[in-house]
Amino acid sequence: MGNNFGKVLTAFLAVLFGVFAIIQFVSDIELTIDFLSLSFGIVAILWTYRAKYSLSAGTSLREYTSYFLWSLILIFVYSVWGTLEHILSWTGYWIYPKYFMISIAYLIFVFAAYKILYLGKQFGFQPQVEKMNLKKKKK
Repeated sequence: MGNNFGKVLTAFLAVLFGVFAIIQFVSDIELTIDFLSLSFGIVAILWTYRAKYSLSAGTSLREYTSYFLWSLILIFVYSVWGTLEHILSWTGYWIYPKYFMISIAYLIFVFAAYKILYLGKQFGFQPQVEKMNLKKKKK
């Protein structure tokens, strides 16, 4: 427990100092938020990638993690595009690719949600939920 606390505290302090450093170096608040979002996006992608390869090959959970990873990558690219749009003052047709990327990310989320719904129906979790709700009502 003590070792994990030390790791969590170190990670928290590193993030805190990183946030303060970004705020000090970037005077534009919108750009600061863009950079913070990008840094969290990188961490989310790395952890999801590590999680995917810690799961057994061929399992449904690993497949769903792949969908999640692709969605995160597209959302990250969307954020990068938006940041570049802000920095370079893009207008016109340059703004449309980011909408395409976020739309594809949402479509991947929809597909993954449907597969999870199908998995729940396939394994019959709904009857157990209904039984638990019935027991709660009787109490």
